[in-house]
Amino acid sequence: MAGIEILAVAYALAAPGAAEARLPDAITLCDRPAPDLPAAALPLASDRATRARSLMRGGDNGADAALALLLSPVNGTSAAEAAQGERASLAQLAEYCLVAGEAMRRARSGSQARAQDFLRTAQALAEQTGDKALAARAAWEAALAMAGGAPPTASGTRRRSAESAPPPSLPGCAPGDGEGQGRRLEAAFACALDRATQADDPALIALSALRLARLEKARKADIASRIAQGLAASVRVEKPADRASLLRALVMLASDAGLGTTDMVRAAVDLYADLARTGAGDVASHAALEARIALAEGNRAAARAAIRRAIFLESQKALPQHLPQYGLLLADAEPERAGEHVIAAYRALERVRAVLMPVDPLTEESRFDLLVRPVFERAIGTTLAVAGSDTGTLDQAQRIAEAYRSAELQNSLGAECVPLRNPVTPADLKPGEVLLYPLLLEDRIELLYATGDDKTKGYRRMPPDRSRSRASIAALAQRMTASLSGASSDWETASRELHAALIAPIAPLLGPDATLIIVPDGPLRQISFAALMDAQGTYLMEQARLAVVPALSFAAPGTRDADPAIIAASLEKELDLPVGRFTRLEGTASEAAMAAGQDGVLLTDFDRSDLAAALAKRPASVLHLATHAAFNGRTERSFIVANGEAISLPELRAMLSTNRLRGQQLQLLVLSACETAVGDDDQAMGLAGAAVEAGAASALASLWEVSDAGTAALMQAFYRHYRAGEGRARSLQLAQIELARGGDGQWTDPGIWSAFTLVGSWR
Repeated sequence: MAGIEILAVAYALAAPGAAEARLPDAITLCDRPAPDLPAAALPLASDRATRARSLMRGGDNGADAALALLLSPVNGTSAAEAAQGERASLAQLAEYCLVAGEAMRRARSGSQARAQDFLRTAQALAEQTGDKALAARAAWEAALAMAGGAPPTASGTRRRSAESAPPPSLPGCAPGDGEGQGRRLEAAFACALDRATQADDPALIALSALRLARLEKARKADIASRIAQGLAASVRVEKPADRASLLRALVMLASDAGLGTTDMVRAAVDLYADLARTGAGDVASHAALEARIALAEGNRAAARAAIRRAIFLESQKALPQHLPQYGLLLADAEPERAGEHVIAAYRALERVRAVLMPVDPLTEESRFDLLVRPVFERAIGTTLAVAGSDTGTLDQAQRIAEAYRSAELQNSLGAECVPLRNPVTPADLKPGEVLLYPLLLEDRIELLYATGDDKTKGYRRMPPDRSRSRASIAALAQRMTASLSGASSDWETASRELHAALIAPIAPLLGPDATLIIVPDGPLRQISFAALMDAQGTYLMEQARLAVVPALSFAAPGTRDADPAIIAASLEKELDLPVGRFTRLEGTASEAAMAAGQDGVLLTDFDRSDLAAALAKRPASVLHLATHAAFNGRTERSFIVANGEAISLPELRAMLSTNRLRGQQLQLLVLSACETAVGDDDQAMGLAGAAVEAGAASALASLWEVSDAGTAALMQAFYRHYRAGEGRARSLQLAQIELARGGDGQWTDPGIWSAFTLVGSWR
């Protein structure tokens, strides 16, 4: 049984009337409960949390089973249990909600937003009863849940008629409303660090300080105090292997931040040496740490000797996972041969990448971010540094960039079984089509491009822009998106600057019939390219038809849908499901009716069986879903909401397979009330992956909240052009122009018409 199906069954079992003697399930007890819970609801069966913890030791499957257990009814309350004192009962409830939050966070089918609610409740109850240790664990788990893929609430992206109740108030743990995802994460890990310090838990202090220092370093803050706090706590961690891992991670981060010559870092390396001699640490890692210290001190000869020793020792292992990292370190120690060492590191990465564990088991940090991303970025930058205008070297740089994009998408989807397609090449482009590869590097911006008008059918390169960097572009992208999505009104300046950096250099290639296909890098996934504005006040969507592709290996130009067969499904109900609380959506039924038209299939307040039956009965080229949808990073945690249930993207893909059996591929998946994490490029990747995982050639979806009326106006214009035989990108372009330049001015706000983006096939 699929994970979300397990949750649905468990939730159904927990419905009122399922058992005569019954305590509320975990959702009722832990998802922002009322402060005046009845006394009979407080004394929980103590073995329930113990059994759930035992199940969770079995990995993802165990977490799903634990979650199903915790969402089922608790029966058989005895009079003695019901008479227990309030203080003891609240302590039991705090532990129960902590376990429920952990299960909800770790389960493949769990909801990260719901997990945050459970864990905030556990923390609030623990603080009420004075259990500092449990409060610290809950705060740490809540921070991990926020980092794991969801904004603080789980609702659709229509303007909502009602909001969920606020989470429990926790002093010093405010989420930072209106700030970007990075600052919200900082607040969450700062809260975890504060509670761990109050509880004097060395492991949680070190872990929280490490995660918080990483986030602060990303915005160029001084992290010396965080490193000092983390190192001091690491020394007191009970398990030698954990102590060694934390010391290693903190020393590496400190050296990257320019703190490698400090006494505290030198002392930490000496402590790691002792752990390596006893087998708790790793001798190759110790050699690499010594190399970092030597580099920080300017002693390149000692650094070269130490890193070569680390490379030799790592090479002897069955899985030399740190070899790519050490190759980059050798490039720093031998700058005269840096290019050679970086490419060697990239080749070493390609040999081990497929078998790397996705997450560090102790810190729960992404191995992709720690081990994979830095190598790809250095390899791209190094290759381009020597490329000039040489076509062969530019093609090599593009191939590395494409491997990077594909690896990012597979890492985000968590679905390596999704087969790579033959990547789009310059030879696949028609006249007027322009493929743009923006590459955001630490010290410059690179633009690779190819056109269908170029007879050489290769990639070309614009002069690198050294006045801008990845950090500066990320800040502009965050500012523009936050503004357009309603957080502020200062979007135009950021829009013009992004246009100048990314589009102006290739603007002469664009024209009335041009199509621009963009493979966005990192922070660029969150922006609406349609709203980029040139110096004359012309929007990019007026200069070219637009499409975004997450990677060329997951895209195809597509073919025009001359006679679209449309299935449109809508949901208006307010729902409270295991995966989240969803408010009522107004206007989705009329929108779906418009999309279906006279010849399509219309499903109102649809459920799983309705959709499956419709897809099995009639091949569809367009599936329009006017309902809540959430893209929480990995595809098994991403879903669309049906009447009383959630349908995961893998389950939707299975339903759509009936189309392919008839030779009809779904051309377009329209998600008109979807949810992404505004300002978070990792979550925006979920939107890009939706079409891939669902088996559609392309997806049309919103990047932020849009009013019902605005969505209806855009969709009506889009379908009018699409039914007239226009291609996907052209239909969206014409619809956006109609709204942006409409005579009555009702829909000219770019926060309305630019929210929708086309991902995937463009023709």
